[in-house]
Amino acid sequence: MQTVNLPVDPQTLAAVLQVGGQYMLPIAAILRALYAGSRGKFPEGAVQIGTAAIIAGVSAGVNGQQPDIKNILNDVLSNTVFTAGLVSFIVIYLLRASHLTWIVDAVVGGIIGAVLWLFTNYILGVNWPLWFLFLVIPACAAGMVALRFALRQIFRVVRYATYLIIIGLVLALGAGGFLLLQTIMSGLAKT
Repeated sequence: MQTVNLPVDPQTLAAVLQVGGQYMLPIAAILRALYAGSRGKFPEGAVQIGTAAIIAGVSAGVNGQQPDIKNILNDVLSNTVFTAGLVSFIVIYLLRASHLTWIVDAVVGGIIGAVLWLFTNYILGVNWPLWFLFLVIPACAAGMVALRFALRQIFRVVRYATYLIIIGLVLALGAGGFLLLQTIMSGLAKT
């Protein structure tokens, strides 16, 4: 039988899948949950948060390596719970603590960035370098301030959440589908 050589590295596909599943979809879930919460429909936002957390957890289990059930379960469960808790905290914080200044939002965002870096390094074992911490903290601080501003404009911003959902799904499903195809084709080539 002829060997099938697909030119895309499984690590690259896993990274694209994780960008779509772990970052784009949870960001979109935050925006959609803020929109639902501002209209008084918090259960609708909770469903969106839960769905995004599950997708983030599953995409964390895909790393382009040989499957190890214990590691996959650890990644899926820990990332699902972490994402659900983080996104829920952000939504509740922004909806309930509406009287705080942007400085407090920046501090809370910076703390979230540090927790995100610690979780990724010590729980998921991704080994982000230490210098990356100095990028994550200000990025999360700016993100929290931007979310506070977006909450004031939520009816306009919710359209962007739809775009992020589409981009995240295309990245996650496209890379996941191609990774699955690559795995099947390499399995057929071995037989």
